[in-house]
Amino acid sequence: MTIPELPSEMNACPCEFCSRVGARWGYFKRDTVQVDGKTDVYRRATRTIEFHRCSICGVVTHWHEPKGRLPHMGVQMLNFDRVVIAEIPIVIEP
Repeated sequence: MTIPELPSEMNACPCEFCSRVGARWGYFKRDTVQVDGKTDVYRRATRTIEFHRCSICGVVTHWHEPKGRLPHMGVQMLNFDRVVIAEIPIVIEP
């Protein structure tokens, strides 16, 4: 994944799914993130959000809303070098 810049904060979403995968989401406009490689899709609950995971290693990589109603997407920031993201504050928002 290629992101345009580091986010100003990472969200530790408290929902059951995000808590289980240990996600720390950085949010970006959809057209600013480049995703390379094959991913598998999981749609949970209301099926409005697609969670993607790497088809090779199974790690959750990002999520987006496929119908374009949301202008942003979430990128799993823990997939980036821990030294690079160490100073980004973590917030908890549903």
